[in-house]
Amino acid sequence: MPVFGKEEHDRDLAAKAAATQPADLAPFELPERFDDEDRVGFARGVTAFRQGDFYLAHDLWEEVWRGYRLRDRLFLQAFIHVAVGSYHAECDNPVGARSQFTKAIAKLTPFAPHHWGMGVFEWIELVAAARDQQTGTPEMNDLLRALREAL
Repeated sequence: MPVFGKEEHDRDLAAKAAATQPADLAPFELPERFDDEDRVGFARGVTAFRQGDFYLAHDLWEEVWRGYRLRDRLFLQAFIHVAVGSYHAECDNPVGARSQFTKAIAKLTPFAPHHWGMGVFEWIELVAAARDQQTGTPEMNDLLRALREAL
């Protein structure tokens, strides 16, 4: 990953975000307070995550999260932790992956069994399995694929 200053990072993110098609959010029931820009940002994050671009998904979701101030802000933050944990797992950083997946589980749990139209328990089970799996293994790759497909 190249080292960028904030200005370069923002330009790179904007270019990648613009090139990322927003996902169909039909299964999600997003809060009414999400404006059109938030919906598109969240949807692009879903697309990036499903494509395995965990770093971009993290950046896109973080942009939405920064301006989001409702009670379920931690639920949105859990998506960011899952993306960062997945990125660490993909880079064979077990400590970083485990830490981020653990944070995600803690933030997802209060919203189970369903929130925003998604089955939270199912995602928690996959995140917990990824947290407990050794990075750099075919089993971890299978779990990362399952996480992408479950979203």
